[in-house]
Amino acid sequence: MIDKSKHHVSQQSQCSEGCCQGDEILCISIPCPITIVLLGLELQLELPCVRLTSPDNLTPAQAQQILASLTNLLGNLVTSTTS
Repeated sequence: MIDKSKHHVSQQSQCSEGCCQGDEILCISIPCPITIVLLGLELQLELPCVRLTSPDNLTPAQAQQILASLTNLLGNLVTSTTS
């Protein structure tokens, strides 16, 4: 059996700094590993940074297109995880 209190402390020491700077189109920072259970197996997911940027300034139409795509993607993810 895993001692959750010791496990939690060891996870805190592995945390890195967040990566988001505030000028990204989208930035997801999970600086500490998270534990997930998949098919009864306890797994650690380490995903320090997912960042979406553009080298050029976006037009309002481009920004709206990206927003619509992300909204659709996130909606599909939520729907598939709750089904």
